[in-house]
Amino acid sequence: MSPPEPTKPPDPAVADVAIQSWATGGRGVGRVEGRVWLIPGTVPGDLVRAEAARDHGRWVEGSVLRILTPADARRIPSCPIQDRCGGCPLMPVDEEAQREAKRGFLVDALARIGRLEAVKVESCVPSPRSLGYRNKIELTFGERDGVPIVGYHARHDPAVLVDVTACPIGDPRLEAPLAVVRSLLRDGTLRPRAGRLVLRASSSGADLLVAFRDHGEPFPEAAEVARALAAEVTGLRGVVRLVSPRGRRGGARVETLWGDPWIEEVLLGRAYRVPPGTFLQVNPEAAETLARHVLEGAGRPASVLELYGGVGAFSGALAETGAAATVVDADPGAIACGREAAMRDGLRVRYVSGDVLRFLRGARETPDLVVADPPRTGLGPGVAEALAARAPARLAVVSCDPATLARDLARLTAGGFALERVRPFDLFPQTAHVEAVAWLTRRGSPPPPPRGESPRRASGSR
Repeated sequence: MSPPEPTKPPDPAVADVAIQSWATGGRGVGRVEGRVWLIPGTVPGDLVRAEAARDHGRWVEGSVLRILTPADARRIPSCPIQDRCGGCPLMPVDEEAQREAKRGFLVDALARIGRLEAVKVESCVPSPRSLGYRNKIELTFGERDGVPIVGYHARHDPAVLVDVTACPIGDPRLEAPLAVVRSLLRDGTLRPRAGRLVLRASSSGADLLVAFRDHGEPFPEAAEVARALAAEVTGLRGVVRLVSPRGRRGGARVETLWGDPWIEEVLLGRAYRVPPGTFLQVNPEAAETLARHVLEGAGRPASVLELYGGVGAFSGALAETGAAATVVDADPGAIACGREAAMRDGLRVRYVSGDVLRFLRGARETPDLVVADPPRTGLGPGVAEALAARAPARLAVVSCDPATLARDLARLTAGGFALERVRPFDLFPQTAHVEAVAWLTRRGSPPPPPRGESPRRASGSR
């Protein structure tokens, strides 16, 4: 049903806006007198009265004053703080509608940013679970009305914190350490401090890990806090502190406060002792589905290069089929973790700790397949061009941001690759984030051998 036509309130800073679609990031999009309004907290089909928070000329950032007519698709969110927290803007509609929106975010970015309009974007693969799937959550320490809290950033203002007692998309096992930390804040054992609280649960066992992330501020009560957590949290593997220079996310120094500075995870059937600062996908079941998609699409390459590879789970699995694999990542902890697992299992995987662009410029061999899984910022400056110069037969790019993926794919296709297809995955239900795998082939390359066929028989040249 189409929403009713909006009226025009008397205040020029206020408008009644019919929400027509979602923009990437989960803000509702409407138009008033030819200008676009982007309004958080709205869903397509809503008619809302909104106030202009920031006027950018051609478009307006708005804030909802009230919902005049809710969309038929609206449902009651499963989180009591969803309307204040900025993390789950798509929760007011069902998961099928969320996946359709996320595929739309990808299609829009590819066309608008990458100028890639004739791209096959497949349907978005659902997550096995829509709630309770995150095995890692990260909260910020702060104060509200002079009372220390730990929470998420507010939707209306990132400088404001929303107090969090539980997170519906988080693994329920994380509620126990969160409750202890909140209790320690209330009784004064843990003093108000800068930084963040990181909670992780193993997807393959009972391990829990608690980390305090900061920039080296005084933390005299650290040992006492760690002992309290160890005494009260069942399954706790360790309590650590991650200290990193300001302005940098990676390269944190790990201080073990209690127990072990790692958590055990099983990825594609292989066990890893993962350091607390190493990146892993937070939805392990959906990530396994994505990983199986990559392995199926990879076929049986004789050689594979995994860039931004972390612990190298893809390379480990492909090495089992006979591929000579190399993993490159800037996180030395991830590299050490992956190398330990590969050596233990007798796999032929080379691990390189360092900068991806520097490695590509110095490499001599051209692999059959490159798998690149960069951070949200995408391939680093010059990496797409270096890949084009290296010219592997096939390339898979795993991305968590449609905008940077579109930019990188435009550069890669300009450098001689043909974009075959893009598959979105809903690794983050309720949020506006979408993961995607893009497959590219060097123009003129033969198709890959299937998974069940050896590289020697398929190519005839090895």
